[in-house]
Amino acid sequence: MRRFAGLVVAMAALGAAPLVSASEWIPLQDGKTLKGWKTAERPESWVVEDGMFVSRGERSHLFYVGKVGPKGKPGDFKNFEFQAEVMTSPGANSGIYVHTKWQGPGWPAAGYEIQVINSNPPAEKMGGYIEYKMTGSIYAVRNAWQAPVGDNVWFTYRIRVVGNTIQTFINDTLICEYAEPANAYRPDDKKGRLLGSGTFALQAHDPGSVVKYRNMKVKILPDDAAPPAGLVPIADRELDQLVTQASNDNIPLIDLGLSPPASGAEEFWSAARRYGVLPLAIQQIPSIAGSVALLVDRDRGPDVELLKSLKAKGYRVAFSSGGATSFDEAQLKRRLQAIKDAGLGWKDFWVPGKP
Repeated sequence: MRRFAGLVVAMAALGAAPLVSASEWIPLQDGKTLKGWKTAERPESWVVEDGMFVSRGERSHLFYVGKVGPKGKPGDFKNFEFQAEVMTSPGANSGIYVHTKWQGPGWPAAGYEIQVINSNPPAEKMGGYIEYKMTGSIYAVRNAWQAPVGDNVWFTYRIRVVGNTIQTFINDTLICEYAEPANAYRPDDKKGRLLGSGTFALQAHDPGSVVKYRNMKVKILPDDAAPPAGLVPIADRELDQLVTQASNDNIPLIDLGLSPPASGAEEFWSAARRYGVLPLAIQQIPSIAGSVALLVDRDRGPDVELLKSLKAKGYRVAFSSGGATSFDEAQLKRRLQAIKDAGLGWKDFWVPGKP
């Protein structure tokens, strides 16, 4: 058995298409070169150093084009677990694409980007933009609004795709998860952000973003693998659209004053991931100073005219469920609709720990 396992690893490293069971991890790097991977533009943005893939340069996407994959479909993955060790430099931005397709220059149109960013560069270097969608995010669909790890340390990134579901894990902690509904709503610039099957791609975002990847591997799961129990799409299609649009628009879905109950915490956190909301108990929040309005909307929806007035006066807003210990879909829907009707954008929100 050990000899057979060694042969599988050797074949994978050489770019062959081994026949493997669903329980085996297959390496996607040979530790020496970029063999099996190809860029559509600016190949100079990717180098191999000490066996690691390192992004350092202008935008470039490194696509997996090797022979590893389900039998008869090299490089075309449907159900799988992907794992890599990742290290970010301060302010670095990158991403791991799944179910994507080889394409020419530009941002990949197909599949999902799984976010890699643990800190923000100075806003002036990004034209004033502050990225709130942090590592672990199913980018612009269900986001993590706090970085789960820091820069300059290795962390394990695991992505599990089964059927219509995606889960992300950082150091084996479940961060984000999403169940894609039939005929899922997508903004005009992300119509291809859908599950099906496809390959992987790594993102070199900009010259200031140095990110390292090592020990990348994949475990192919059966086509009939069962999705995680209880992970289902949001039944209210209007709410799902509001959540997705806000997530796409970088609007931080944070609730100050929503905290888990003494019992049933797992159900609470499952709902938080399902809606893409970060709950923070009031005692977790540092003093809120400056032009920030904390709005408690537990019993009724936010006043749209008040939101417009606060925006006009330069206030940033934050929302609170006022000590609630469970999620209320109707309340969340009212809040997101009011945000939309008032024309609030990401700049109009206060986020703990951000400028």
